[in-house]
Amino acid sequence: MSENRLRALLREEPIPGAADAERRGLALVERAYAERRPADRPVLPRLAVALAAAALLAALLLSPAGAAVRNWIGDVFTAGVRNAQPALTDVPGGGRLLVQSPRGPWVVQPDGSRRLLGHYTEASWSPHGLFIAAASGRTLSAIEPGSTPHWSVSAAGPVSDPRWSPSGFRIAYRAGHSLRVIRADGTGNRLLGPAAPVAPVWSPLGTHLLAYVDRARQLRVVEADTARTLAAAPMSPGVNALDWSAAGRALLELSPQGLWLRHTHLAKLADSVNIGKAQRVPLPADAVVRAAAFAPHRNTIATLLERRGQTGAPRSEALLVDVGGGPPRRLFAVSGHLSQLAWSPDGSHLLLAWPAADQWLFLPVGLARSNHLQAIGHIASDFSPGNRGRALFPQIEGWCC
Repeated sequence: MSENRLRALLREEPIPGAADAERRGLALVERAYAERRPADRPVLPRLAVALAAAALLAALLLSPAGAAVRNWIGDVFTAGVRNAQPALTDVPGGGRLLVQSPRGPWVVQPDGSRRLLGHYTEASWSPHGLFIAAASGRTLSAIEPGSTPHWSVSAAGPVSDPRWSPSGFRIAYRAGHSLRVIRADGTGNRLLGPAAPVAPVWSPLGTHLLAYVDRARQLRVVEADTARTLAAAPMSPGVNALDWSAAGRALLELSPQGLWLRHTHLAKLADSVNIGKAQRVPLPADAVVRAAAFAPHRNTIATLLERRGQTGAPRSEALLVDVGGGPPRRLFAVSGHLSQLAWSPDGSHLLLAWPAADQWLFLPVGLARSNHLQAIGHIASDFSPGNRGRALFPQIEGWCC
């Protein structure tokens, strides 16, 4: 007899005594139901209970304790910006977006139309948006926004964090635990040294100066064409991202615990760089930093913070921090978890991501009052067409040109 046939017979065979046990149980239930007495339900006590409940609710809503309850209700039931647009039909602030989805990177045009580039796991723009550096496994590729590949190179380890230099002539990338740089035509692949899992950043001054974190958690500034170190300093604690100001005079170190700023100075003939001492940026003491980035044309940092409300639920705030000093200026606050931040190319808008609400928020910065926040819904499904299950929320990789 086969195993499948034996299992079928065992399922069909009744359990011994099951029928008698079922009859005894039904009889017991019938006797108990017949012996119960219907209870009287006077109207007055029920009315009193209802009034008491109403009074308790009013006390909660009007008292200090009620304020916490109201905050809790807001935190729990906030589900995104109301009346959000159902689809991205244009990009507020102009320019093109590069968006990483589970299916690969998408290029989003100013009119909202988009194109899937292929099965790449990471991507970044070239300075003028003419090309894209894309990573897939152990391969780095240079492709056009229309998805046409120009060249590919293989690496000894998984490729990640490709970053195009402002000149357009170099691409820095991590290959496993090493940092490498390659010419924009796919030649001259050079090892710079061991690197921590932090994306490198190019100096905006046009010279091929690159800042990165090495395996010993040292901040290094190197001349990429020669691999010569021009400056080094101990990294601030927990740093997981770097950014360089538009004028090239400040380096930003980002960690969940805070932001640190280093004023930089390039010596004549670019033979040395003074990166200064790390100075902590004043932020609320209980805040967790989720994202931060320098404005494209100003000495201003946009910062996305997360704080805990009275009930412990997350509350997110987008702030503008002036590097020259002064208190941060709040741009937007909401109950919930915002996870991403990107500047528009002209610095007129910020793009914030709200995964739990499945929304993108386009926030105007310093514009006329007639401009207002624009919320776009159904982001996950728009970048995972044909997905029958719950789509993963995409990652904003860049906002270009």
